[in-house]
Amino acid sequence: MLRATRLMVGAAAILFGGALLAQPPKDGPNADGYFPLKAKTKWTYKIQDQVIEVVVAGNEKVGTEDCTKVDTLVNGKVVASEIYVVRPDGVYRVKVKDDKIDPPVKVLHVPVEKGKSWDVKSKVGTQTVAGTFKVKDDKEKIKVMDKEVEAVHVEGLDLDVAGTKTNVQMWFVKDRGIVKRSYGIQGVESVLELTKME
Repeated sequence: MLRATRLMVGAAAILFGGALLAQPPKDGPNADGYFPLKAKTKWTYKIQDQVIEVVVAGNEKVGTEDCTKVDTLVNGKVVASEIYVVRPDGVYRVKVKDDKIDPPVKVLHVPVEKGKSWDVKSKVGTQTVAGTFKVKDDKEKIKVMDKEVEAVHVEGLDLDVAGTKTNVQMWFVKDRGIVKRSYGIQGVESVLELTKME
C-alpha cells in the first residue's frame, strides 16, 4: 500500500504536482476565478492517511511570462515545486523543479465549457506526458468540507505518463481552485480531497 501511495504521489508530481493554482497579474487573465490565490495561501489535502499541503511560494519569470511557483509539502518538507502560468485560453504548467515542460501542459481550459477537450503531448525532462483532457461537467455537485458545491470536472483518461497508463480527474471550484483529484495508475486509484484552506 505504501509503495502504491508513493507511485501515485510520484506520478502526480510528474503530471500535476501541487494544487495547480496560479495567481495572474491583476490586469491579466484570471482563469475565470478557478485559480484564485494570494501569496502564502495554503491548501491541505488528504490522501488515505497522508496529509499533503500546497503553498503559494511566490512569482517567477519563465521566458517572458510572469508565472506563479507552487510548493507541495509532505510532513512539512517540500517534495515538489511547480511553475504555472495563466494564459487567455487556460492554466498551464510550465516547469517542475528544474525541468521545463515542453510544451507546457494545459490543466484547465477557459472559458470553461462542458465537453471541451484538448490534447497534451509534452516532455518533462526525459519523461513524456501524452493524452487528452476533457471538461466532463461544468456544474457537477460534489461535497467539499461537508458542504455541497458546484464544480468543474476535468478528466484525462488513458493518459501516457512516463510510459504508465494513468487516469486523472480534477474538480475545480470557483474561488477555491482544485478541491479534489483522483489518480488511477496500474489499476490502483488514490483520491486527494481538500480538508482545509487558509
